[in-house]
Order: sequence, then C-alpha cells, then structure tokens
Amino acid sequence: MVEQLPAADARVVKRRSVSIVWLLPLIAICVVGYLVWSSSYARNTDVHVLFKSAEGIKKDKTEVRYNGLVIGRVSGMKMTDDLKAVDITLEIDRSMEKFLRKNSQFWLVKPQLTVAGVSGLETLVSGNYIAFSPSMTGKKSAVFEALKSPLLPAKDGLRLTLKTSELSSSIQNGSPVYYRRLKVGKVTGYELTDNDQFVAVQINIRSEFSHLIRKNTRFWNAGGVDISGNFPRLKIRTQSLLSIVQGGIAFYTPDWEPKTEEADTGSNYSLYSDYDAAEAGFKVAIEFPLDVAFSQDKTRILFHGKEVGFIRKTAFNGDYSSVITEAVIRPEAKSLMVDGARFWMVKPQVGLEGITGLETLLGGQYIALDINHSDVKKGKLKDSFKGLASKPPAALSTPGLHLTLVAQSLSGISHGSPVLYRKMPVGSVQFHTLDDDGVIIQILIDPQYSHLVNSSSVFWNASGITLEGDFQGLKLKTGTLGTILSGGVEFITPDSEAKAVANKATFAIYDDADQALENGKVIEIWFESAVGLKPGTLLKYRGLEMGRVTELELDAKREGVQARVLLKENEGWVARKDTRFWLVKPKLGLTSTTNLETLVTGFYIGMSPGKNANAREASFFNADRSPPDNLTLAGGLRLKLISPKLGSIRRGNPVYYREIPVGKVTGYRLDNPASQVVIFINIEDRFAPLVTEHSQFWNASGVDIDVSLFSGARIRTESLESLLSGGISFATQYVADHASQGLRFKLHEKPKNEWLQWAPAIEL
Repeated sequence: MVEQLPAADARVVKRRSVSIVWLLPLIAICVVGYLVWSSSYARNTDVHVLFKSAEGIKKDKTEVRYNGLVIGRVSGMKMTDDLKAVDITLEIDRSMEKFLRKNSQFWLVKPQLTVAGVSGLETLVSGNYIAFSPSMTGKKSAVFEALKSPLLPAKDGLRLTLKTSELSSSIQNGSPVYYRRLKVGKVTGYELTDNDQFVAVQINIRSEFSHLIRKNTRFWNAGGVDISGNFPRLKIRTQSLLSIVQGGIAFYTPDWEPKTEEADTGSNYSLYSDYDAAEAGFKVAIEFPLDVAFSQDKTRILFHGKEVGFIRKTAFNGDYSSVITEAVIRPEAKSLMVDGARFWMVKPQVGLEGITGLETLLGGQYIALDINHSDVKKGKLKDSFKGLASKPPAALSTPGLHLTLVAQSLSGISHGSPVLYRKMPVGSVQFHTLDDDGVIIQILIDPQYSHLVNSSSVFWNASGITLEGDFQGLKLKTGTLGTILSGGVEFITPDSEAKAVANKATFAIYDDADQALENGKVIEIWFESAVGLKPGTLLKYRGLEMGRVTELELDAKREGVQARVLLKENEGWVARKDTRFWLVKPKLGLTSTTNLETLVTGFYIGMSPGKNANAREASFFNADRSPPDNLTLAGGLRLKLISPKLGSIRRGNPVYYREIPVGKVTGYRLDNPASQVVIFINIEDRFAPLVTEHSQFWNASGVDIDVSLFSGARIRTESLESLLSGGISFATQYVADHASQGLRFKLHEKPKNEWLQWAPAIEL
C-alpha cells in the first residue's frame, strides 16, 4: 500500500522578461542604419573624363585599372555640349578618392604595335581598359581630360620635360634616352605646351643615373639616322642600332664648365635637333686672315684625318682686318686646345710640285689642326687661337731636325721644295717668311738623315736651271727634275766630325753651289760707277781668274758703288794693302784699240798686286779710274822718260827701234816737283840689249814737216801706226853696258839726223 504524503502548498515566484516581439524593431533599425551607412560612405565616387572618342569603350564593361587592380568601371557615356569630346562617367572606388586630384591622369589602354615595341597586349584577352595614374599634388577634382597617348609607368627616377619647336618623327613613347650610347632612361610621353608654341617631351631617367643630369646638361635628338650636308660632304650619325628603330634622345654635361647642381624632378630643358645644334663641346675663338674664305656652313676641323669639331659661325673683327670664327670642339678632343695648337685652311691646290689637298675636292675644304705634344702634357687649356692661311712649319715635336736658313731672296724655293744631299731628298721646306734679315726658310730634315747635318754644313739654292758663261763658253747647271719644277735646297757637310747641331739651328743659304763651296777671303772695292759691273764680274790677274763680284751696293755717302768680291781659295795674297784695282773695258779709236776681248767676254776687274810680300792684308780698296801710271808688263826692262809735256803720248803706245815695236808705254805721271812729265815704258826682255846708257829717245808721234826756202819741204814719219796712234822711238850708237831697271832718259821732241844713222851690231 502506498503511503500518500500530505499535499504541500505551491510557491509562486514572479519574473520580469522582454517579449521577443521587441527584437524585430531592433533588427529593423540595424538594417536601416546599415543601409544609410552604405548609401552615404560605401558608395563609389563618380568622376568625368573627357575623351576625344569613345571608340573601344563600353558602358558597364570597360574597367578602370591601377597597376592591374580594378578600381572602377564606366557607368555612363554622353557627348559634351559642344560635341568636341565624349564625357565618360567613371565609378571609382571610394578608397581612391583622395588620389583624384588635378594632376591625376587617365588614358585608354588598347593593343598597339609601334617601332618602340608592342603595348597593351593583355587587352587582346580582357578587352580595353582605362588606366589611372594617381597624384597627391593639386586640388581635388572630379573632371579630367584623358591623355592622347598612353603614359608609360615610371615607378622611380628623375622625371624631366624637354621642349622642342617640333617633335621628331623618331621620338615616340618608350624611345630610349642615351648617355655615351648607354641607355639610362626612356621617353614617357609628349604633348603641346599650353601656348601651343612648343612640344613638351616627358622623359624618365633611372634613379641610378639621375646624378648625371645637371642644370647645364644639353639634350639632342639622337634617333634614327642623321644625314646632313651635301654630296661633297655627307655626315651620317647614329647612337646605336636600337636608336635607328626606336628613335632616341642623347645628352651630355660639359665638364669644362663650372659644376652646377643636380636637376630636380620636373625640371625643363631644351631639346636640340642634333648634336651640332646642341653645341655639346668646348667653344674656342680662332682668328684667321682675310684671305681665308669659308665657303660652306659648319666647316670641319680635322686632327690627322679625324673630325674633332666644326666652325659654328664667322664674323669680321671690329676693323675688318681679320675673320673671327667660333668653333665647337668635341669633348673628347678638349685636351688638344692648348698653347701651341695651330689651325690652318686646307683646300685643293695645283702647282708644279704636284696636287695638294686632293681630298678636299670631294669632302670640301676643312681646317687642319696640329699640336706640339709637349704642350699637351702641360695641360694649359686656351679658348682663343690665331689661324693661318696655309700649312705652318712642322712643330718642333715632329721627329727630325728643324733648321732655319737665312737667304737674301727666295729664288724659286717654295713650300714643299725638297732638301737634297748628294742629289738625294733628305727633307723638305716647311715654311718661308720675310724678315728684317732677309727671307727666313724653315726646313725639316728627316729623322734618318739628321746625322748628315753638323756645324760645318753649307747650304745653297738648287732651284731651276742656271746658265753661266759668255761667247767663249757656256756652263749649264741643273738639279733634279723636282728642283727644276718646284725649287730646292742642297747642302754638303765637309767635316763629318764637326760639332752636331740642335733644333732651331740657323745657317746662311748661298745663291748657288759656287758661292757655297768657295771659302776664299772677301774684299770690298769702291768704284765711282757701276757701269760695266754686275754680280759675277771677274777679277783677273795676267788672264787668270782671282775671284768674282758677288754683290753690288750703292754707297750713298761717298756717291759710288761698293763691290763685294769673293777671292778664290788660296788667293788671299791679292788683298795686300798696296794692291791696285781698276775696271778693264774696251777702247776703240783711230789712235788706239785696246782690250778688244772685253767686247765678247765682258768687262772685268784688273789688278796690280802689291810689291811688298810682307805687307799686311786689307779688306777695303778704292778702285782707280784707269790702270796705274807705273803699271808694268810681265817682265821686261822698265824705264822712265822725262819730257816737258805729255803731247800725244798715251798709255799703250808702242816703243820703236828702227820702226819695229819692241815695247810699250805703260803709264805716265807728273814728276815731283811738277815741272815735267815722267813717262813709263817697258821694253820686252828679248829687246832689252838694245838699250844702253847712251841710247836716245824721241817722240815719234804724228808727222814731222821741215820746210826750207832752198831745199824745199821734207816730211818724216816713223810708220803709219805711229802716225795714227803715236809712239816713242829710240836709237843706240854703239854696243855698251845694258841699261838697268828704272833708268831715266830724256825724251826729245824729235831725233837728230845722226841718231838716224846709228847702226850698231847688237846681238839679241
């Protein structure tokens, strides 16, 4: 049996609770709040981009991308009110709103194939899209203008703008930028400037090369193949094979200018059409004489055949006495612009010595440059030089022996004339100029022949053909064919052991080999007049040549002519102090004809040597007007005749014995005191025994007429010769002692009859 427990009283507890019904309004509030937030803060931002055309763009399909990430899409398309562009509405993710500023850029990316390469290739699969380039500069904006061409990405580096008057066809997006033919950047875009006067080309220099860009850097178009000039001179320049296809830009920073600061991003520069226009070189001024004509623009400057610069412009100096040129020298040739650099014009020339500057017939005239290599080592740069009209002498640094010759005249020697040793060319004439001392001739002896010249060397002019002589004989002198055509210099070295000479040594140059090789003494003879004298007139003694006149000079002070006479070697005895000189010339007349041979051989200088063999030598003499009065013939008996007057006696008159000429009158003078005349005669050696101390002399000149009333007239004369020319006769009574040298006799006016009867048997 189950025991039943007593029933307990129930305890009732009251609880407070929220009804589930109230949760529904709360949820509704949250949903509304989310919708409000989503509508206010999570909604995309609308921007408007103006495109020239809507080609390739589709509503709700064309995406907006940044670095491959989709940040929006096209939500609307319509034409602008002026119908000049298409207004494309873009829904951009709100997270990109802070980058939507004035300098932000949009452009359409589609597949493109250009010489710069292939771009937008991925759009062949995904379709065209609009690229976005954000910016943190400028004010916020919701309206943009799309770029006309794609903007290439430039994540880092130096961004610059180059302005040019027109865009070269070789510059495109992606074209390389070169420095010393190394690619250091690329072209990222281009557009017209705000005023439409220039084209602005944007480039990007990689960060590792940004330090190369300075404030004074110069840029030029280096794309494709640059061909300039005309047929005689075509210039082709390119940076690389890649630049021929893609185009390109090159730059250079002159290192001789003061170093400037590095460029900042956004800096502006000029873009030149080519290297020459950029003047990326060392500027120098060269002053040329007026006779140097610049017939073409940008005349080249060549250093041993390599182009190192060009003449940029020319102008006259202030007084129009020269031409001032501005030259641009390439950077690699800057070290050549030192003191000692020489510039001269090279142009074609045709002469007897040949054709020079032949290469200019095709390439055009140019400026040649040469330097002294020792000056380059000193490194002293200059920016102004003196130019020459023709090639200067070789620089002292040129191998070989450089010599200076001083001449009285050029006489056929010209630039390039050969220098001969034993008729063999061993050098050449480099230059000649006029100086106070005469003509200065610079020559260069080839290095392998330098040892042939020493202090004993003698030089002479070997130019052309020399013809010497007279009717008695002609002498023809000529050098090699080269010296006949272009002139030349010849030398000989008598003493091979003489002292060596150094560069710049100076020598005299003689007119011919005869002058050069004669080592005799030089004397000077003063004459009243130069009539009958000329260079080459001979000095003779007893028919033998003692020397010759080498030069005539007017003596204004003494009113005469001074003849320089070169004596033959070993004939120095001629210069004794008491030697007498005179000019021998022909004498024609009824009474006397002498020196007839000079009509053929020419005048010459006669001489009477000094009697004192121990007399000292002299270098200056006064010539007599005629042979000295006491001139004696070679040998013979020399006598003196005393007469109150000279009468018709003249020098050269014969002396007769029985109407046979046995001697001559050699001279005359006044006696001392001057109360009578002394006549000098010379009796030939073989007739000397005819004269004794008792001989009688009389004047046999003219005709002796004796008229008498009872005996009539008698006419007497010695001979027809004595009638015409005069003379002296003598008679000897008997054989006696021979007369001695210098014995004096009285000269009678006429003979006595008994003298004419004398007929001694004198053996000869």
